[in-house]
Amino acid sequence: MTIDVPLPRSGDVRRPATPTAPRGVVAPGTLRVLRMLAAHPEGVDLAALGGHLGRTSTGVLPVVQGLLRTGHAERTPAGAYRLRPGPRWGAAPGAAGSPAVPLSRELPAVLSEAVGELYRRARAWAYLVEWADDDHLDVVDIRGHQGLGLVPELPARIPPSMAHALAVSKVLVAHAPDRRARLDPQRWTAYTPWTITSPAAYDAELARVRRDGYALDREEYATGFACVCAPIADPGGRVSAAIAVSLPASRLRAEQDRLVADVTDVARTAHRRWYR
Repeated sequence: MTIDVPLPRSGDVRRPATPTAPRGVVAPGTLRVLRMLAAHPEGVDLAALGGHLGRTSTGVLPVVQGLLRTGHAERTPAGAYRLRPGPRWGAAPGAAGSPAVPLSRELPAVLSEAVGELYRRARAWAYLVEWADDDHLDVVDIRGHQGLGLVPELPARIPPSMAHALAVSKVLVAHAPDRRARLDPQRWTAYTPWTITSPAAYDAELARVRRDGYALDREEYATGFACVCAPIADPGGRVSAAIAVSLPASRLRAEQDRLVADVTDVARTAHRRWYR
């Protein structure tokens, strides 16, 4: 059975719905997340939400994503989360009478569906990432279950100083030279013996990504873990998102061709459906 949220932990059981709970939301921990968001209208980051539930940021993210998909929560421009008070569009701060501007970006639902499809095909953690205006990488959707191996804790907002070690950032940087120009190699850390820290080697890797249409992380961020990632271009042709699976490195070595085929096929399908 497909599970899009973590399994309940001890002390985190489902409770009967209350008048303030959105109808139909029964993911473990949802009511506790809602209460914390209600207490912090300015927004709460994933680390604080995870601490409140006794989970990691990755563990609480599927609960938050469920609230985003149903329209009960929204992301702030700073990458935190808050209850959605009303329409997603409003006047720009401090500019009375100015045109409405988005409070935060919202990718089309077809991309969320693509993450679910990739999880069902690969039976591995699947997620969607976009490049934010401040050069962070935002994990905007994630699917999986506790029986799957997961890459050691990544922040939901990945800083640009980590971009050299991740397949998702390789994809997003490879297709946007302006992003590459803003990365600072002096801040690159060798997380494992296989991490690329040479600018020349990194640029060669980006060229390979552009040529092959996908990126790999072969234990470059964490020993024993790997990632396969492909780009999704928007209707304007800009690579706005990257879709990926994370899994044990041993499985990538045994199933690389099939995993690459799954990831790239789902990415192409999402691209075509985005045009509809």
